[in-house]
This record gives sequence, C-alpha cells and structure tokens, in this order.
Amino acid sequence: MTLSLLSVVVGWGVGGFISGIVGIGGAMFAVPIAAIFLPMHEVVLISCILNLSMDVGLFTLHWRYCRFRSVPPMLLGAIPGSILGVYVLQWMSENVLKLVVGIMLFVFIWWQKVVHVGRGKESWGVAGVAGMVSGVLGSAISFDGPPVAAYALYAGWGPRVVLGTLGAYFLARGPVTCFVQWNAGMYTASILLHAVWGVPAAILGTLAAYPVAKRLTAEGFARLMPIILTLGALSCIWEALRDML
Repeated sequence: MTLSLLSVVVGWGVGGFISGIVGIGGAMFAVPIAAIFLPMHEVVLISCILNLSMDVGLFTLHWRYCRFRSVPPMLLGAIPGSILGVYVLQWMSENVLKLVVGIMLFVFIWWQKVVHVGRGKESWGVAGVAGMVSGVLGSAISFDGPPVAAYALYAGWGPRVVLGTLGAYFLARGPVTCFVQWNAGMYTASILLHAVWGVPAAILGTLAAYPVAKRLTAEGFARLMPIILTLGALSCIWEALRDML
C-alpha cells in the first residue's frame, strides 16, 4: 500500500468516526492529511466520493431522528449557493475564502456563547441561509458542513437529530456533486483507486462511532460541537496561511 492510499484509509477512517459522532468534521480532518501526499484537486474529488459514503452510513443509522421538514429549506438554499460558489472563486482566491470561513466560524462560536442560542428555535429563513452558505463552500473548497452544523446549534437539535438530519441533507446534495464531476470527466483512475480503498474505511469509521453517538447526551454534544467547529476554523486558517506564506 502506498503512502497516498494509506493517508486516505487512515484519514477517512478517523474522519468517518468523527462525522459519525457529530455529523461533520470528517473531511476537515482527512483532507489536510491526504493533501500531503496527493494534489489538492484530487483530494477534493476523492473527498466528495468518500463523504457520500459516510453520509449513507449516517442516514442509515439515524434516519428515524431526521427532521425531514428542515431538509428542504437547506437544499433550496444550497442549489443557488452551489452555483454561486463557482463564481465566488472567480473573484476570491481559495486561500482568502478559507481564511474568511475560519474567521466567520470563530465569530459564530463567540456569538453562540454570548447570546445562548440553541433552545429549539427553527426557521426556514435561517435554514435556507445556512444551506446557501453550505452550497457556496461545498462548491468552492469542499467544506460544506460547518454552516449547517451552526444552524443545528442555533435550532437546539439533539445529537441524533443532528446526525439524521445532516445525513439526509448531505445525502441529497452529494450525488448531484459527484454526478457533475463524473460527467465532466474529472474522475481519473487514480482518484477512483483511492476512493475504492477509502470507502470501506469511511463506512467502518462511521459504524464504529455508533455506540458513542447513541450514548452522547445533549449537554455533551453541545460542548463537543463548538470544539469541532473550532478545529474546522483552525484547519481553514492554517491551510490558507500555509499556502499564502
């Protein structure tokens, strides 16, 4: 096994475990690791395929807790957001966008602590905005989880509600992205080979997280999610500054 294959297997195995607990964070952990051994454009394409496999696992394990009524507004926002993300990269570099995302996540974490959101509020408008930002970031840098995770905190969802609902949302978005990439001829033999090795690891990681996710309390989840978002913010800022300097 080559180092690049090993990085994909380990990265998305652990990433699947992280996503299996909080619903996001898998790609934020795995992408920087795989990018050490593979070109970033290949890592992004591999990530889209492997994220889809994790989403299948999440939804299969937690679909009974899904807030199905919250998925449509996020998807409706994600459609124009995905299109907008392509244009965003035309006037804003990927590194600048990552830096902006990292700063925005820190601002949200601070705001969430100050105003104490998370008391069962739900809003089609806020969900739509979260979906739109998620679509923009998904198209631009493949990190589409933090905006909808922020909405989950805003709405005060419990742990398994987050897993089921975000699993459904990403499962609806993922195939469209993968089809567009495949139809454009982006999937090379190397990308498919790494995906073949990574899919079992991602699924096994997601399954291994299930016993932890079942026992995670709402209070524990509320403490854990900001940590994941903080790590995501640091990851975005680190990648941006590393490439700029």
